[in-house]
Amino acid sequence: MKKFMCLGLLFLTPLSWAANKMVTIDISQMNCPLCVISINQALRSTEGVIKAKASLKTHQAQAIVPEGFDNQQLLAAIAKTGFTGQINTVSDAP
Repeated sequence: MKKFMCLGLLFLTPLSWAANKMVTIDISQMNCPLCVISINQALRSTEGVIKAKASLKTHQAQAIVPEGFDNQQLLAAIAKTGFTGQINTVSDAP
């Protein structure tokens, strides 16, 4: 009996987890690899950010954050590096 209860809890637990969100931010001023490194460090050091990656090719950064996260914190982190970001999209994280 305990075995079945444990298995039931194991399968139901992920249903209660909050979904993570992927925030895509446009950063048009990025023009060198050092820019990307600076933005990556700023986003990754922001409390609550699960994962972040900037791209020189797309001039965007993507951050995985928990649902309910204040996206303005991401823009503030980018602003500290001297760049201006604009939220492009917010979607469910893969």
